[in-house]
Amino acid sequence: MRIDATMNWEYMVREFDVRDSDKLLLLEEFLNVSGQDGWELVSVASTPTANFTHVVYLKRARTMAEEFLPPSLATE
Repeated sequence: MRIDATMNWEYMVREFDVRDSDKLLLLEEFLNVSGQDGWELVSVASTPTANFTHVVYLKRARTMAEEFLPPSLATE
């Protein structure tokens, strides 16, 4: 895919409570599945509190995002 100055981006932000190692595996699975759908990891923020969480920020090109939308939503 060619990237130029007119390209639009779609963003997704998700929060994961990862106190348990099983939940960390869920985060890894989410990132793998998202990557298959064209999402790119931009950043991860961690909060070392009682409820240890990771906030993940992802983006994908709008042109690619439109390919994954149902036809009724893809028309603007």
